[in-house]
Amino acid sequence: MSLEQFVSEAERRLAAHSASLPEEFRKSFDELRPALSEHDLRSWADEGLALAEHSLRSWEAAAEYFRVSPQVVQKLETPAFRRWVHAGRDLAEHSSVVAAAYFSAGPRVVEFLDEQQITKWAMLGRHLFRGHWKSISLASTFFATGPGLLPLLSLDQLARLTTLIEGVAERSYELATDCLNAAPAVLETLQPEDRAAFLEFASAIAEASWAEVRQLFKGGAELIQRIEPSQRAPLLAMGAMVASHLGRQAYALFAEGAEALARAPQESHADLLGLAEELAVASPAAAMEFLKSAPVVLERIRPDDLQRWHHAGHSILERSEAGGEAYFRLESGKGEEVLQTLSSRVELSQAGGVLRLYCKALTGTDVAIQPVSSLAEKGIGWVSEERPSTEGTTVYLPEYVDEHIEKTQNFAVYKVYATHQSAHLEFGSFWFRFERDGNVLPRRRKEVEAERSGGAAPPEKLTEMERFFDLFDERQISLDLFTIVEDARIDSLVRREYSGVRRSWAAMQESELERRPEPQTLPLRQGLIENLVRASLDGARTIVWPEQLNATLAEALRILASIQVPEAIVEDAAEATLALYELAMRIPNILPEMLDDWEEMTEESMELMLSTPSGQGEPDESAMPSGDEQEYESPQPVDFRGDFKPELVQLLMRLRLQDGKKGPDGLSPLTAEQLKELMEKSVEISVDAIAEGDLASTIGLFLTNLEKEAGTPIPDQKIETADGEPVEGGEGEEEGELPQEAKAFYYDEWDFRAADYRPGWCCVLEQTLEEGSDEFFEETLREHSALVAETQRQFELLRPELFRKIKRLHDGEDFDLDLVVDYLVEKQAGYSYTDKLYWRRNKVERDVAVVLLLDMSASTDEEIEKRKQKYKDEPDFDNDPRRYFQWLAQRRAQQAVVPPKRIIDLEKEATVLMIKALETIGDTYGIYGFSGYGRDNVEFYVIKDLDEPFSDTVMRRIDKIAPIRSTRMGPAIRHATYKLDEYDAKVKILFLVSDGRPQDHGYGRDRTEKEYAIHDTKQALVEAKRKGITPFALTVDKEGHDYLGQMCEDMGYEVLDDIATLPSRLPTLYRKLTE
Repeated sequence: MSLEQFVSEAERRLAAHSASLPEEFRKSFDELRPALSEHDLRSWADEGLALAEHSLRSWEAAAEYFRVSPQVVQKLETPAFRRWVHAGRDLAEHSSVVAAAYFSAGPRVVEFLDEQQITKWAMLGRHLFRGHWKSISLASTFFATGPGLLPLLSLDQLARLTTLIEGVAERSYELATDCLNAAPAVLETLQPEDRAAFLEFASAIAEASWAEVRQLFKGGAELIQRIEPSQRAPLLAMGAMVASHLGRQAYALFAEGAEALARAPQESHADLLGLAEELAVASPAAAMEFLKSAPVVLERIRPDDLQRWHHAGHSILERSEAGGEAYFRLESGKGEEVLQTLSSRVELSQAGGVLRLYCKALTGTDVAIQPVSSLAEKGIGWVSEERPSTEGTTVYLPEYVDEHIEKTQNFAVYKVYATHQSAHLEFGSFWFRFERDGNVLPRRRKEVEAERSGGAAPPEKLTEMERFFDLFDERQISLDLFTIVEDARIDSLVRREYSGVRRSWAAMQESELERRPEPQTLPLRQGLIENLVRASLDGARTIVWPEQLNATLAEALRILASIQVPEAIVEDAAEATLALYELAMRIPNILPEMLDDWEEMTEESMELMLSTPSGQGEPDESAMPSGDEQEYESPQPVDFRGDFKPELVQLLMRLRLQDGKKGPDGLSPLTAEQLKELMEKSVEISVDAIAEGDLASTIGLFLTNLEKEAGTPIPDQKIETADGEPVEGGEGEEEGELPQEAKAFYYDEWDFRAADYRPGWCCVLEQTLEEGSDEFFEETLREHSALVAETQRQFELLRPELFRKIKRLHDGEDFDLDLVVDYLVEKQAGYSYTDKLYWRRNKVERDVAVVLLLDMSASTDEEIEKRKQKYKDEPDFDNDPRRYFQWLAQRRAQQAVVPPKRIIDLEKEATVLMIKALETIGDTYGIYGFSGYGRDNVEFYVIKDLDEPFSDTVMRRIDKIAPIRSTRMGPAIRHATYKLDEYDAKVKILFLVSDGRPQDHGYGRDRTEKEYAIHDTKQALVEAKRKGITPFALTVDKEGHDYLGQMCEDMGYEVLDDIATLPSRLPTLYRKLTE
């Protein structure tokens, strides 16, 4: 058969499968004819025919074969081409679709494969085929991605990727396909030397947690882009170790570790990974935790000390894997101790107690210390989260200070911060009165006010400071000047009164002067004010000023010096501000280039200026330079002086003092309209910083925040803005007491595996329980009247006698005749004897304090009858449906008349009976409830505080005791222990009433683990016992013996067999504990 006849026959056979197939064949045949011999052409055509006739849809593979053959022939020798064809035919034996994908990729991949590798590549794709359509799609995707993968990977690396994809496909073909499609783009972003390590890491992740592979292929490469190139492979290798060690949690930990390492300087990556590799031998998880924590640790200690911190943790890791991992996770008390030892940083959480006592000693009042960030969060005008400040009752300080390499120096910085803010309180910065005279400067305020108002009486102002600042057209300049003058007055008083802080104060002033802008770089008026700041910092030698304006500067410095005397008060600072403002406004705020005679101040020239009589240096208006006025900008803040907001502090003081009818000094109560006006004109309040949004909503939010902070509702809440829209200042329609914010307390939590505390792990939010009705209290007394009477009778027996006879004393009221006789007999007989022969009567008082801690978890909502049914069989109805339905109807009828009691109801009843008993005997007691969800939200409800007398309010709070959420006992016990420890009593008892074991979100490795919670609760009880408190646990859980024995050990506990006996049993147990 001639070649033409052969071709015609081939076209006829191909047309039987697809009309387009002969056309593809002829087109490729014509292209190949010049390149191949007749024998090879016939072989080529036979291969295509075999493919097309293999199965119903195999013509698709044949079509791709014919289409790409001319391109492949150009790139392969004949043996290699034949091998390429044969590999495709083998694939077609299994799936023509897969074979078509194989042939389609051929022209773009064969240049990367030799003759032997072609078969290996085809076999890799063949391994992904499992006979169903999902595997066909995956195998086809493998060949489709070949052109993108083969330039990046060796065939061995591609085999590793194929094995990874095959493993993922066993769980999810969709995920496997996604990863395969993403692989070329991901691998292309990696350096060639990193790709093998990435595939090993990906394989480890796939084996540990196949679902995480999606995240790895989606963003894993980006995680290591910022890692120093030579350290990427070691990091990925460590990640693979972590995956094999941790399982499902591995990728998240690796991602956090890689992101943390990327934040460190690249030159430190090798050292950090080297230290991590030392830990990986004992615990890959600890190694990754080290990388994750290293940047945070380096914020607290110097790089040179990181090795010491690492070594201490490594020693713990060798003894305890859990302890070492907790150490590097920064969840270890021991780790915190090491950091504090190595760190020069002083944190407010550690220094706050000392600083509070220090501020109290300075001011003579109980001044609280809080982080300044909490002031900014209040939304009442303060925005800085770094500079210290005060709002009149509390000193707010930065969360930490690390300016120096020595801890003592950093504590000295804290001391200066606290001293300056306390001095504002001590020396009356916020007690300015417009009508009061100063001690140094004559009062001119009234005259200026009269001139501005044309002699008319000024309208009533919200604060005295508002009235003062209304004297100035440029309110910002007046505030800046008043701040400088008052800070200078305070600084001079502090240095005079407190010599112990002078050296630290001087160091802070020098440091501040070094950071300040040069006056000659500022517009002229701003330069004058900057020089006043420098003078207030004892930096007169750094003053620079144009010679032609020396008279103005001299007058300004004399005014500033006049208030730096012991007798100066805040009213003098106000007068000085008025005089300085007049001087400053005469000076144009023009660019400094307009003058060229700037000169530095010397000590001699400074003394000469100050010695010139006041008034002789007033500037000549005609000598003032001229030019384009620049917009005024406030001077750079003095960091250690912090934020000074006198007008806002006075507003808060007035809100706190007003009683709704008349404010302090007989002023009328504040209105929202007045506050709106103040907010719009005050430069102390940054509207944009309070909230984003329109002015109306921002003003409303500000008023609400002020109410919350002052604890006083503002009347007339509906006000209108410029657009006529009303603004609601408060949330409620009726005026009343504002809800109190919960107080936050942080407590450690015991990790029994690490045998160490997690420092500051739990946040207890203490808040007073809202009030309900007193009906429950009264109804309980009526229902249990007999039990109440009996309990009171039993407790009355515990009342001590007024006097008790004390014997065997060296001295007393009289001889004890029995002891005298014994003394004589023993002496006569030659025995040893005692000379304690007296007695006297001592007054005995019962001194007991008890805390009743109630479980308010959701499980206490369970009905008593339902719980009883868990432990007893249902009534026997002898398979008689009529008896059962009769019993059920009676039960439902009874429940309709008397609602079934819940566990929480019995807790409340027991609380009522305890109150009656304790009020009878006079013991001090506190009642608290707890619940919450998670370690950051342990809710602690005050029903009656230890120092709070019993009242109708307490009765109404009991009505609101209700089931809420979970049971994180440890922090609740620790907070109750804290309250008892603060109270002075000889006998202290902590009564814990619960309905089951401790359980909460995150209270262990997962929800099913019970050991962690039990050990933490046990440790909390041990801590209470160490502080001289007697803990006692009472549970209504019949399975309580299973865990209470472990939780309480030698401490008292009881499991109630009959929950209904709780109201009667609780007072009985208390009586036995205190007899």
